[in-house]
Amino acid sequence: SRSDAGAGAVYGVVAAAVLATAFVVGLHVVALARLQHQVTAAADLVALAASGAAAAGGDGCARAQRVARANEVRVSSCVLDLAVATVVVERTARPWGVVLTIRRTARAAPRDYVPAGGGGR
Repeated sequence: SRSDAGAGAVYGVVAAAVLATAFVVGLHVVALARLQHQVTAAADLVALAASGAAAAGGDGCARAQRVARANEVRVSSCVLDLAVATVVVERTARPWGVVLTIRRTARAAPRDYVPAGGGGR
């Protein structure tokens, strides 16, 4: 009947709206996961750069700042203990109009580093 045809159209529109919403939410979730991975990788690179510069006698935290800028993150903390670097980097994003700060910590040491107490790897 005619009313059944109208109901089918309504159901079709609702189904399309639900699928479109799920698709958009899925895209945001994937983008957020990708961003988290990028910040994690950037933290590792920043820590390695800081440790390498400090081991070579340079300013590890200054090097960390340069590498962080190149990776589109901000260094919120850089601590050097000899050539062992511990850094905290962050990036702010606005998914769904909400301000979200993704923060990651990384630590790096020279290849020949031996922890206090002589512990091995």
